[in-house]
Amino acid sequence: MKQEKRRYSGQSFEDRQAERREKLVRAAVQVAGRGGLDAASVAAICAEAGLTARYFYESFPTREAIFVEAYRAVQDELLHRITEGKGQGDAKRALTAFYNAIRERQDLARVFLIDLDDASGAMRMASFEGANKLSKAFGLKATHPLMIAGIVGGLVDIAKRWIESDFAEPVEKVVEIALPFTRLK
Repeated sequence: MKQEKRRYSGQSFEDRQAERREKLVRAAVQVAGRGGLDAASVAAICAEAGLTARYFYESFPTREAIFVEAYRAVQDELLHRITEGKGQGDAKRALTAFYNAIRERQDLARVFLIDLDDASGAMRMASFEGANKLSKAFGLKATHPLMIAGIVGGLVDIAKRWIESDFAEPVEKVVEIALPFTRLK
């Protein structure tokens, strides 16, 4: 006979499980944002979340699985910042919001941009999905998938170089440099 999952502190088992999963994803972003994906061990993520490894494996079969979710969470936050109140398609505003978000939240930038070069196949697949979403948010004119990949890759490389320069240029200059990419067809 299957035992029914009980409520605890007024929350269902499913709600508690979802809450723990969300805590783990936030912790993965924070740990990876500080020290990179290599530093984001299961133990470090669990310590940051204040949970045991049991709860990690309840939600994620592997480290790679949580990294994919962390990447998607960062992607969603960046897309929200790009599109909030501005509507999709306004390239200058979208680029300004994107580069400002990267400067303000360098932990997000590390997860979304820097460590992606060493990422696994599943994370790369998530990044391809992210590139398509970014292309819409930036209002790109290009329609061919290879062109979109090249343009988004260029915009991301501009961000990486800007980060490496310790944000030497003002965001307005970075946007001015990046804006012509959005007009390519």
